[in-house]
Amino acid sequence: METRPNHWYRVHFSLFLILFFGGMLLSDLDASVNSPTSPGIDLSVAPDYPAIASMVRSGGLPELRNALGNALASAWKPAGNGVHGSCSLESFAKWVDLYQWVDLLDLDEASVTKRWLSRHLIVQNSSPESGNPIKNGPKKNHAPDHQRVTILLPGAPLVRRYDTLQHRVTEEISADPVMLGNVLGSLVTQPFTPGNGLLSARLDADFLAATISDSAFLSQWAHSFSGDDFAPRVLMNLQSIRKSHPDTWHEFLPLALAISVVMDQPAPDFWPHHQVEPRDVPRVKTKPEDAFGQWVEAFKSGKLLRDPRRMRVDELKYVIDAPLDPSEFNSVRNTPAIFHEDPRKAFNSITYDKGRVLQSKYTWTWGAYELWRIKEIGGICVDQAYYASMIAKAQGIPSIFFAGQGKDGGHSWVGYLKGPDHWDFNVGRYEGQNLATGEALDPQSWTPITDHGVDQLTRHLGNRESQDAALRDLVMAWNFIRRGDAEGEERALRSALANCPDNPALWDAREDWLVRNGSPASDLKSHHEAAIHQFSGFRDLKAQHQEALVRMALLSGDQSGAELLSQQIVHENKGGFGARSDLSATAAWDLIGSFLKSGNPDQALREYDLQVNLQASSGGGNFFYKVVKPLSEYLISQGRPDLARSVIKKAFDRLKPTKGSLVEGDLRALWSKAGGVR
Repeated sequence: METRPNHWYRVHFSLFLILFFGGMLLSDLDASVNSPTSPGIDLSVAPDYPAIASMVRSGGLPELRNALGNALASAWKPAGNGVHGSCSLESFAKWVDLYQWVDLLDLDEASVTKRWLSRHLIVQNSSPESGNPIKNGPKKNHAPDHQRVTILLPGAPLVRRYDTLQHRVTEEISADPVMLGNVLGSLVTQPFTPGNGLLSARLDADFLAATISDSAFLSQWAHSFSGDDFAPRVLMNLQSIRKSHPDTWHEFLPLALAISVVMDQPAPDFWPHHQVEPRDVPRVKTKPEDAFGQWVEAFKSGKLLRDPRRMRVDELKYVIDAPLDPSEFNSVRNTPAIFHEDPRKAFNSITYDKGRVLQSKYTWTWGAYELWRIKEIGGICVDQAYYASMIAKAQGIPSIFFAGQGKDGGHSWVGYLKGPDHWDFNVGRYEGQNLATGEALDPQSWTPITDHGVDQLTRHLGNRESQDAALRDLVMAWNFIRRGDAEGEERALRSALANCPDNPALWDAREDWLVRNGSPASDLKSHHEAAIHQFSGFRDLKAQHQEALVRMALLSGDQSGAELLSQQIVHENKGGFGARSDLSATAAWDLIGSFLKSGNPDQALREYDLQVNLQASSGGGNFFYKVVKPLSEYLISQGRPDLARSVIKKAFDRLKPTKGSLVEGDLRALWSKAGGVR
């Protein structure tokens, strides 16, 4: 157990367009959306793709989008009460897929960029003296007094909720070409010059016609693109792949799409983890078309154990996401003894370096972080997990590097796709350490995910027809947003939930609608209560909606109600089979933190005493890093090291950390910081 906390924030986000566009100002909508239909559209039969492609070639994309949007809005029927809606009909579904594509192409790039950028801004309340740096963004005089703006870099959580101040700052950045270029330069791969025309203006007529007339492409695109993707770069990536590989791009379409949506944004500087210097990682910048060619060649030459044509984009993105020098993977593929190692054997093949742990040398110090060098020298858990994950990727097997907190501190392990829709999240995961949750990065946005989140997204894939109908209902919800029809949008969201109530993204989209439309607090409360009932068997999702109710109670001044709900989260997730010490610790800190914010430190300390007795013995690293450490540091900052020492002493007695473990070492360091004598 030797992984340092990386301070990745856990988020849950929608895979679909509705949350991307849902927060936009309706005044930004294209007035032409309500224009009368022009081309004849018969939604009862599949689209005449050649005729549509011809129309687009002649410049009729806006007319097609408007006419199709109007026709779909008029004919669409929701699902509910056991009755299938329009989006379950094969011909209607094909038209929806077509609409999703042409609607995106007909959007104004500057507006798309601003909306996307606003999701990467955090406007923080702080004094100029707070020392909160602005990363690759505007100087402080570009925001109101006592406001700082941070541009989120890869690996940070995305901003979900629309905010007026956020909008103002986004407008200021977007109006300054130099500033906008600098910001996008840090968030988007390859040199990128912002455009002011339609997204379709970036694309060749041949590419537009080929994609619009391809039902297989349209269907796979609908399952691949997310509101977290930067559309201009994704489209350019896809076009460059097709242009460079005209004979193979369609055969390997899932691979082309996976590369396009992953390589729109760069991996964070700390990739693959925080315990190796970035300069030592053999990273390279590869063009999407070159990456595509390399993976196709590897498959055709028999160097992959999995067929990329048979995998989905949401699986392939965990194969092609490592920005490594191709020589790293080639060295694996050309060494038979290593190439045929499964991830578990690969993990265990790295000699564990106990000396590094005893000397607290958690960062790699042996030069280039190359696979052969790790194999030769050995390493600790982060090196074992990295090595096993890269071996799997070299074989064409989706793999994920996880890190999490256990009884004695941090640990790293690996998850990999063992078979169709079957992930194994436990390679190198020590059972006795109570490693409740593994955190990783979703390479499509480089934002945090958990092993539970990946499991939830793949658990119900067998219910494909309902999943697909729900996704298309979300496209219809966006179509209604384009018309300023909030009632139609709500009906589409309800239809999506009727089709697939076990999809958490749909509940997020519904919550977004309630907030945007100023719904009464009672409606929002009922929504979260229904979600808690729906996800009663999924601790992450249940806790997400329970925490929302806690925030609502605090905002309404119901402190006792918030305390009761927080205690419920703690009790439901501490100890026992399937315990989630990460969730119980988070709930405990939310409760303690609420007392500190309200100026009631005595109550905060009483709550701490309750929580340390309730969950510290099983909470391990999660309880220490989420509760003990922040509370102690707060007390030290307030000039009360004596109280901090009391907090630390109680934690040490209850946690009983293993001698020499990370938790023990960090507890002792915190004790010294509080003025305690070793």
